[in-house]
Amino acid sequence: MVIRIQHVLPLMIAFLGAAAFADDRPETLAIIVNKKSGLDSVSVSELSKIFKAEKRKDPAGFRFVVIMREPGSRERSAALGQIFRMNEDEYSRYFLQAVFTGAVASAPRQLNSSAGVKKFVSENPGAIGYVRGGDQDESVKTLRVDGKLPDEAGYQITMK
Repeated sequence: MVIRIQHVLPLMIAFLGAAAFADDRPETLAIIVNKKSGLDSVSVSELSKIFKAEKRKDPAGFRFVVIMREPGSRERSAALGQIFRMNEDEYSRYFLQAVFTGAVASAPRQLNSSAGVKKFVSENPGAIGYVRGGDQDESVKTLRVDGKLPDEAGYQITMK
């Protein structure tokens, strides 16, 4: 069997073009909740209120428990920038003041891995957190944000 370059070259170009396209798509941040949550979809604005403890309960009546990744993780940086619209210092000041004034009981809980976030969220009704898009599984519910899931075109919560 003879393979001619004119037959292989178009396939190689198509493959490389597809790989380049896949690399151009930003990595996403999936917002996850406990399966018992009454939430299925949120707007970015509503998500910000939940994470800032301005909205305290989900539609099923569970008190939100916000789970953050540890400082320095790409996931946390993305959440701070796109959900909180804050940097690390602003986030720290925001929750220090909120706890001091009694607006919230405590700052969000911090965990150091996606596996830890998923485990906590899966075991606690009302828990809400985030993992890299594609890291979510059947143990949790992935929310639509502005009507889109993390693997859909136009999804807004990305890790830039």
